[in-house]
Amino acid sequence: MSLDTLRYTPAPGHFDEVTGLDGQARPVWQGVARALGTLDPATLLERQRQADRLLDAEGTGHLVHDLSLAVGRHGDEAQRSQSHPWRLDPVPYVIDRAEFDLLADAALQRMRVLEAVLADCYGPRTLVAAGVVPGAVLHGLPSFRPAAGGPGAVGQWLTTYALDVARNASGAWHVVADATDAPSGLGYSLLNRTVLTRLLPDGMRAAGAAPIHDIADELRRALAAMAPGDRRSPRTVLLSPGPAGDTYVEHSYLATRLGVHLVEGADLVMREGRLWLRSIDGLEPIDVVHRRLDDARLDPLEPGHVGGGMGVPGLVWGARSGGVVVANAYGTALAEAGAVTEVLDQAATALCGEALRLPLLPHGAALATSPVFDRSDGSVHGRPVVVRLQVVRRGDDHRVMPGGAGRVLAPGDHPAAPTAQIAKDVWVVGGVTARPVRVVAPPQVNFGSSVPKRVADSMYWLGRAAERAEVATRALRVVAQQLEQDPALVVVDDGAWALGARALLRSAQAVPAAPVDGTPVGEWLPAEVAGAAQAAAAQLAALVQEAASVREYLSATTGRVLGRLARAHGALLETSPSPDDLDAVLADLAALAGLAMESTVRGPAWRFLDLGRRLERSLAVVGAIEAALGAATGPMALQPLAEATLSTHESLVAYRRMYRSDVDLAAVLDLLVHDDTNPRSLTFQLDRLREHVIGLGWPGGGRLVEDAAVASLVHVGDSVVGGRRVAVDGLVIAVRGPLLALADAVVQHWFADPVNPTVVRGQ
Repeated sequence: MSLDTLRYTPAPGHFDEVTGLDGQARPVWQGVARALGTLDPATLLERQRQADRLLDAEGTGHLVHDLSLAVGRHGDEAQRSQSHPWRLDPVPYVIDRAEFDLLADAALQRMRVLEAVLADCYGPRTLVAAGVVPGAVLHGLPSFRPAAGGPGAVGQWLTTYALDVARNASGAWHVVADATDAPSGLGYSLLNRTVLTRLLPDGMRAAGAAPIHDIADELRRALAAMAPGDRRSPRTVLLSPGPAGDTYVEHSYLATRLGVHLVEGADLVMREGRLWLRSIDGLEPIDVVHRRLDDARLDPLEPGHVGGGMGVPGLVWGARSGGVVVANAYGTALAEAGAVTEVLDQAATALCGEALRLPLLPHGAALATSPVFDRSDGSVHGRPVVVRLQVVRRGDDHRVMPGGAGRVLAPGDHPAAPTAQIAKDVWVVGGVTARPVRVVAPPQVNFGSSVPKRVADSMYWLGRAAERAEVATRALRVVAQQLEQDPALVVVDDGAWALGARALLRSAQAVPAAPVDGTPVGEWLPAEVAGAAQAAAAQLAALVQEAASVREYLSATTGRVLGRLARAHGALLETSPSPDDLDAVLADLAALAGLAMESTVRGPAWRFLDLGRRLERSLAVVGAIEAALGAATGPMALQPLAEATLSTHESLVAYRRMYRSDVDLAAVLDLLVHDDTNPRSLTFQLDRLREHVIGLGWPGGGRLVEDAAVASLVHVGDSVVGGRRVAVDGLVIAVRGPLLALADAVVQHWFADPVNPTVVRGQ
């Protein structure tokens, strides 16, 4: 296929990745264009949309950062996240194999030199003695960490390294920046490649793009090889700042690829010279930490810590004492300092006897361009791109990933700090791709039952948020539908239906219904419906937030559903939702529940997920019964309110099939409370809760479940005394207490930790 279909005209006088300096199509791009097929605007737009959808599915962790409303578990405002979804350009960035090999050699050289610089600055300081780095300058750098050096300093500073490179306007490659302090990008590269592989499987094979995914295996082996002592089957964790971090989606995706726990500082504790994971079964030893927290946020006990509550107290000391290995080592931010970068040429000569192969990019230098698709008008424009190369070190072996992630620069961007959220998948084509060497894996240990407390906590609240979202959406759907079908319901039984519907909407939000103070129904009921839509949106936001923090524990298909729910959240906030909109949300919530039941391993983490859902559903059933059926109502209002209650809990069809009659309160309560074949009944939930507390080995929880089960046996006859349905009142009062006690006990027994745990430094 000719490049003419790209409809791309680079700016004259600049090197361009497609046409070079002479305006003629470069050979490497001619072959790629043939492999990709038609590159007209319509095709590119469709590929862009497909890439967006796949990113939604594969990289759902980033969706939480685009929610316009963030709520906490108890209705309070949650910590807002800082990043935004990125867009993957459908046109890859292509590098010839021979050219890439030169870049790879330059990256390996810089990694060796920076390793030597770090070892020297935290050791003998020959660079200071030689005047290459003045001592006053070194000690004045905020990134210089004296605690990282001296006796007991690490033997390997850099396990992962990233190098940003870019072409200048003449086509020559230059160094933009080094990334040594928890370098990011490897996970993004793998995620982008996964998406583009699914988007262009035939084109990628035909173009001969080198595979990159075995770099994750190399990193896993490299981390395992660093374990202190002779520990078989070492345990590795990936330390992240959590969902509030601007690269959290990469952390989640990479942890899944590596098969390691994704942890935050609060998940870990130093005790007796070792690092431990706070799990639901107690403290579990950790051997290696692959950190994605930078030096300044790694350890609150070290001078210069700026991370607030982030980090692990005593981790730096633990690494120095040999109880745990941290990769990259603490103190590696020094290699990114401008004062070091500026003298790296002299340092390379002094320490390694080499001259650096790639020069630094001069300030303000014009850059080469690469084709970037603009979805707003379907055109392709030339934009500068910075390419990040990734290197993994395992002992004396180094591996440069044959590809990477390109970052598109917006006008006015500094190459080292692009603001544009547009990424490119980097293809290395041509030559012979070396096949990865298969290494015999160490003995396998099943860590499936190891669940950090924070993960169990998030899974539990994910289950509760999912049920809250469903009940709130379903109640809104039912009330709006009844009102649409029969507007006269608002005056039935002197407004009894309207009051019952309002109470049902409020109970679905777990908010008590306050008196209406004589305000006309026509004024407050529409506001109640609108408020219910806002509440449903808030619960969807909470659901996506919780899911983002435990993405690696959920089914791979879950991402697609979460993506749709995140978009539905925005729709509920912006417009009055139609019945079709609400039905779509309910369908996605049902899909999420199905994936949880059929595609999630039923280990301890899943138990907390389902425990949260069952507990919330129990409370919702009790609340709905109290709200809609407990008040004094006439026969005209009782029928639609009972139907609304049944429909809110997916039991109306079952009721009609079983009883084939008008609504009878005793029969309604029997179906919603006692029928153990109804998956929405209180008894069904209590049976599942009983299974979970037994599976978790929690006798205290079992006693509370039994208290609720005994209380649910309250007589449910339709007796009315003093205007109130006393059977309903008795049921609600008897059952709600043990359920609320169980909810409190879950948090206190499983998730509560002592504040500011003591760091025990063993001898």
